[in-house]
Amino acid sequence: MSKISVIVPAYNTGSKLRECVDSILNQSHKDLEVILVDDCSLDDTYSIMCEYQEKDSRVKAFRNTINSGAGHSRNVGLEVATGEYITFVDSDDYLDLDTYSAVQDAINLNNNPDIIRFDQNSFLDMGRLKVNLNFFTNNVYNGKTGVLVPSREQRYVSLESPGVCNKVFKRSLIGETRFVEGLKWEDYPFCTFLLAKANQVVFIRDGGYNYRHSLKCNNTTLGDVKKPSSRMLEIYDCCDILSEEFKEAGIYELYEKALKSNQKIHSVQRVRDVMFSKAYGPEQKNELINSLLNLTEIKYGNVFTDPMYLSLKKEKLFYRARMGIVEKAYSNPDTRTGKSEEVVREKIKRLV
Repeated sequence: MSKISVIVPAYNTGSKLRECVDSILNQSHKDLEVILVDDCSLDDTYSIMCEYQEKDSRVKAFRNTINSGAGHSRNVGLEVATGEYITFVDSDDYLDLDTYSAVQDAINLNNNPDIIRFDQNSFLDMGRLKVNLNFFTNNVYNGKTGVLVPSREQRYVSLESPGVCNKVFKRSLIGETRFVEGLKWEDYPFCTFLLAKANQVVFIRDGGYNYRHSLKCNNTTLGDVKKPSSRMLEIYDCCDILSEEFKEAGIYELYEKALKSNQKIHSVQRVRDVMFSKAYGPEQKNELINSLLNLTEIKYGNVFTDPMYLSLKKEKLFYRARMGIVEKAYSNPDTRTGKSEEVVREKIKRLV
């Protein structure tokens, strides 16, 4: 049996934390270590963590000395985790109860693979009503079964979701890799780098991760849509960090095309936030969208002609619909004349 360490960062999620932790502790697979890290919450999050620590010897509760973000909290968990495999759960989400049993079976059957990956289901939390949002996600790999070798199928590195919560990573694969601290989308460079390094990724259908969207929460994807900010530029910082990680690991040349496709797709996701936002008028929205496209083109090339982008549009109906709106209603190449990354960045900051 391979002990699985489950790292749960939390900030002000006391109202959802019990559902999350119960879904971990009540797994049919019991050989778990559960590491709860509170990021200086202002509610009862930490006291709930301590309560679970008192009741169950598998639980360890920690609290940051200052509010430092999810990346730091996950890194705290990585420093103390003792499992052969490590995974992550966000404190307002929950798991199907057979998820880690299916993971353990996959570990046993596939000679200790580097990554085990299961489906992630998205839902909108509206109190007693939970609305399925799987149509909203871009992930083309949900529902896949079998084994994949990323170095042979680089399309996977381009198109896989960079979320860490529906993946279990071998400790030796992680090594000294850590989450970026102080930036949004901190899981993007961490996860994508490990996907490229992995000897194989095993897909399983049993079990699943349930990702909550809430209209009341401003630190989620829906929060970004409500009020985009200059922090949208941090996706470009994460893209740059990812390039450096690939170069340092000696795999940049192998993955260069796949990586640039990946960077185009993820940076242009911020266009979606602006397009759906009600925070801007039509002129400002047009200018901001084209500035983001301009910055993407300067750094990584034209997204609209990229093969992986076109593949994603073909395979995901909702993605095709919303990016079709961007291309037809908002995209104006005549306004994307900036040549300097620094100048375009400053323009975006002014616009938001």
